[in-house]
Amino acid sequence: MPNAKRKPAAKPRPSSSKKKSPAKTRTNHEDAGGEFPAALAELLRSRKLAVPKGLESAPPEAYANQSVSFVDQLAKHPDSQLEMFAEKVAGWAPRQLARAKAEWDSSPLIAELRRRKLKEPAPPKRVAGVSVSLRTPFKEWTDAQIVKAAGEWSKRGS
Repeated sequence: MPNAKRKPAAKPRPSSSKKKSPAKTRTNHEDAGGEFPAALAELLRSRKLAVPKGLESAPPEAYANQSVSFVDQLAKHPDSQLEMFAEKVAGWAPRQLARAKAEWDSSPLIAELRRRKLKEPAPPKRVAGVSVSLRTPFKEWTDAQIVKAAGEWSKRGS
């Protein structure tokens, strides 16, 4: 019945539990400066676990932009799971760099650039969805076109 009148939503029932005070209590993790990697490193140190290299400098993408409050949830997990999570966060940037380098090295565009012994731009630091139209074969491309396409890819992935 698309045109039928809707009933008003039911009013929420008052809870029988005591009201909680609106004052926010600070945890040790919130004292870490508001940054997730630093708070996670602090948690690891408090449990006398090793802090993986690269954890505190991990970019927000490595931990899905989680807030410091997520560390409190992680604190409920056993040490083994905490260590695995910290390793994943710390290793995110090197994994992305390796993926970008592998994509760069396996590209037919870069193979042609190297075959012609043209100046190769710096490989991208992150994976960038770049595609090159192969409507015209590379043998018909000018050196300038190949260098320009590789340069644009390098620029987008940096």
